Amino acid sequence: MLSSAISQLSRELSGYILQPGEAEYEAAIRIDNGRIQFRPRLIIFPAVIEDVRLGFKFAVTHNLPFSVKGGGHSAAGYCMNEGGVVMAMKNLNKITFNPKNESVTAEMGVIWYDVYKFMQETGTGLVPVGGGCPTVAPPGFMLGGGYSFVSRSYGMSIDNLLSLKIITPDGELRHIGVHSSAQDDIDLFWACRGGGGGNFGIVTEMEMRVRKPNSEKMLVGQIRYPLEQAEEVLGYYNDWVEGLPDAMAVYGYMGNQKDLIDKTTNIKVIGLTPVFNGDCKEGVDLLQGLLKLKPINADLYNMTLPEWEFYNGYTTIVDGRSSYIRSSVLPPKGMNNKVAKVIQDAMKHAPSPDSFAVWTHAGGAIEKVPADGTAYVHRQSRFIPEIKSIWDLNKPGDTLENVEWAYSFFEALSKAGNATGAYVNYIDPLLHDWQQQYYGSNYKRLMNIKKTIDPNNYFHFQQSVGSPFNPSKKLTDLSPLNRTQLIPDA
Repeated sequence: MLSSAISQLSRELSGYILQPGEAEYEAAIRIDNGRIQFRPRLIIFPAVIEDVRLGFKFAVTHNLPFSVKGGGHSAAGYCMNEGGVVMAMKNLNKITFNPKNESVTAEMGVIWYDVYKFMQETGTGLVPVGGGCPTVAPPGFMLGGGYSFVSRSYGMSIDNLLSLKIITPDGELRHIGVHSSAQDDIDLFWACRGGGGGNFGIVTEMEMRVRKPNSEKMLVGQIRYPLEQAEEVLGYYNDWVEGLPDAMAVYGYMGNQKDLIDKTTNIKVIGLTPVFNGDCKEGVDLLQGLLKLKPINADLYNMTLPEWEFYNGYTTIVDGRSSYIRSSVLPPKGMNNKVAKVIQDAMKHAPSPDSFAVWTHAGGAIEKVPADGTAYVHRQSRFIPEIKSIWDLNKPGDTLENVEWAYSFFEALSKAGNATGAYVNYIDPLLHDWQQQYYGSNYKRLMNIKKTIDPNNYFHFQQSVGSPFNPSKKLTDLSPLNRTQLIPDA
């Protein structure tokens, strides 16, 4: 019986197991997206790396779904599963700093908050090329590519990945990286830089380069305009960003904010988030054109990057509410007037005041790596918009309206902006032709590596590399949002 096998596994582990009915189980299955309500048969909290190997072997032996939970930010909940095994990594959280080669090695139970805080405490001023949300964990973030506020200066997070340790489907712990010489290791390291989480094994440790910013503190902030000015603002922004130095990144926001006078009232805004990796005065000078467009408010600060992450990073979390998330990838000049009109129309008709969209500003050092240099293919993109449709967890009847709104919004935005794909870290179970959208011309090589590394397809889920799942181009079925595994004949 499975229960006796679980008891035996519990005796073998240095860590511990949670099962349904136990006191801490309900808290352990919660993730950022509250709409995800999967209930695994057991959750393993490894204390040592060998526990991870034992847990994976158990799932294979008993033919159970297997997922790895880091920060719990999988947009579709693929870090969880129904009735299977979840490996909750949080107790594997050791971090070390190597001053000689300016790198940090972290076990994969950490979140970016831990890494930023650790680097603050070294007193070196060095920063990781990490995530903008402190509660996201490095493995999922980096395996999908990883955009940072300083990526235009230093490349994507994966471009700063020196090595990693991974338990592959054969149960072996392999150390692969820039040092690798065997072709299988070279291929696997390539795949782990943009090929998405959950496809090739369980990453237990990453060694990442940390960087010295151009100045001790950075110019950061928020500039917000009335939504009605979207065409004017984006008309300027779309051309202006093409002449910016790599040290300046200017992200975007579309949603609601509190009225500055009447705090009980929301106003619809389009916002810009500048982060300048350099002297404050130089950064302010670069922003003069934006400031002349008569913003509602412009809040600028001089902070270290970790301080900014702690100050700003929690603004985009779903925090247990219901959510549907999808993305697009736009080329240079993709934030055009057609997109501005789509944004204005969509935000005016948003069914929930909690919904918002953001976009990442790419380019710079990111595009200096060839599209096939890593598994991340979208090197020449300029903007990566993400929609977070958010509604009340206690109103499941609102799901269809909010999902339809977000889906239609980004279909129209993608068409208007001449989209070239989507971003796997905002993985979307309703995305048609997702293999091409996420991976483009790199998908064929990813498939070949998958067949070599995982011939039995032990690491599989609804949108894993090699899955035949492909939802319709038209939104006719929401059931993919409510599962992690591919159903037979789907």
